[in-house]
Amino acid sequence: MLGLATGCSGSENAAGNDTKTVKVPPGYTHYPVDTRKVAPKLSGETIAGGQLSLTSLKGKVVVVNFWGSWCPPCRAESSALMQVAKASASKGVTFVGVDERDTKPNALSFDRGHGVTYPSVFDEDGSIAAQWPAAAGPPYTFIIDRQGRVAARFLGGVTTDDLQSAVDKVTAES
Repeated sequence: MLGLATGCSGSENAAGNDTKTVKVPPGYTHYPVDTRKVAPKLSGETIAGGQLSLTSLKGKVVVVNFWGSWCPPCRAESSALMQVAKASASKGVTFVGVDERDTKPNALSFDRGHGVTYPSVFDEDGSIAAQWPAAAGPPYTFIIDRQGRVAARFLGGVTTDDLQSAVDKVTAES
């Protein structure tokens, strides 16, 4: 697995040699095109009562964020997710949430309170989340390429700059 280079900086190591380090966001993995695997199944009822399936979004770049209203880092990252969702909408990027181990009233309240406008699949027992290669609990975010494959993964909360950079990289692929 390779990380996305977001910039380089110079420093001296203990031997006094000038070194260059590549900075990547913590918990971020970018998967080269030739190593990508098809995204796990994601379908079900949304917290608002509709139906959503990831397979219906094939051909689009999709950002999938796993979250819970009970999760402090999820609350902290919600603004970054909405900023990138708004900035990327004109490029055809779609955002989908997966609300895991929660209640619908709490999830709906979270969305209203944080201004979340994209749909979230309701994963009451965590069975959808268990199909995805991630940490033990949210937040974690995946970027799915136009072919329906996992192109990138963030474990832990995202920042606006890190997520936008990763989305732009996947969106720029032909």
